[in-house]
Amino acid sequence: MQDYQEQQYNNIPSGRQILIEEKPPKSRFKRFFLLIIFLIVICGGLAVFALKTGFTFSQININSIIGGGKLPVDQPIKERDPDRINILLLGMRGEGDPNGGLLSDSIILVSIQKSTGKVALISIPRDLYVVIPDTDQMAKINAAYAYGEERKYGGGGIIYSKAIVSEVTGLYIDYAVSVDHQAFREAIDAIGGIDIYLDKPFVEDKQFTDEIIINLPAGKNHLDGKTALFYVRSRYTTSDFDRMRRQQRVLMAMKNKILSIGVLANPVRVFNLLDILGRNVRTDMGVNEIQQMIGFASNADTSRIKTKIFDTTPEGFLYSAYAENGAYILLPRAGDYSQIRETCKNIFEKT
Repeated sequence: MQDYQEQQYNNIPSGRQILIEEKPPKSRFKRFFLLIIFLIVICGGLAVFALKTGFTFSQININSIIGGGKLPVDQPIKERDPDRINILLLGMRGEGDPNGGLLSDSIILVSIQKSTGKVALISIPRDLYVVIPDTDQMAKINAAYAYGEERKYGGGGIIYSKAIVSEVTGLYIDYAVSVDHQAFREAIDAIGGIDIYLDKPFVEDKQFTDEIIINLPAGKNHLDGKTALFYVRSRYTTSDFDRMRRQQRVLMAMKNKILSIGVLANPVRVFNLLDILGRNVRTDMGVNEIQQMIGFASNADTSRIKTKIFDTTPEGFLYSAYAENGAYILLPRAGDYSQIRETCKNIFEKT
């Protein structure tokens, strides 16, 4: 069989071809605990084993990929950087959603540099046009999960999504976690909501008019789970790139709230959060992998998190086009993923 990478990814069509911040020593354990909780939110259940063994962990859907799941094609494995661990976070609508429940509304790569504890959040737009593994079809990257689930291969949507994001970023993807809208909404309510600060008012009066009209003034806003979910999903009055920025902003707000005394002093909130994640998380990490992640969490510097969004700005390396069916899509400006890969590879070197 022809090399998978050469066959499906090296020649992504161009537009012409497609119409288309540290604690005193006595607080070490507490800081360790905080970091674990933060990674739970960012990565969807990484340290549940240490915090609530036997209950929450047993509920997490561990993918059949463990122990040998792979794509049914010859796929060259990206070189693994021993100093980094990369976790793919997928925000799903949920299987019960009739309007594309298996589509990934949010695709964020969480990268941790082990030697420094630096953390980066890399957002990939859902409209990026890619080749789906084991097919000759091109589709938006947010459909990769659905394709994998439909084909019923070991690992399903998680492994399909990992394969494509690895190809786009050039990074070895260690693990993936999918979290649905229900988990997102309930998790925010479990911690008592979040606070965000807006430079200007935010209004969404077109997309969710049958459920809610969002009207947030400039300044501090307190959001419950439902409002936060609509806030990160909204795109009709802005753009998908703005939505990705809001997704990152909300993740940071969740981190700030979880690290606050108010949440940690309330064990009910903490355990409710763990229960929610246990019921609504799917991952390809096993017990050993989660234990390893706890070690990485103890060194993670959550005060300075780097963020990157690939968009249509000069620094975003993408341009917009339309597929033959008229769908709006995004393609790499260079004709390949070289610029994106270089940025992802060197993201911890940039100030």
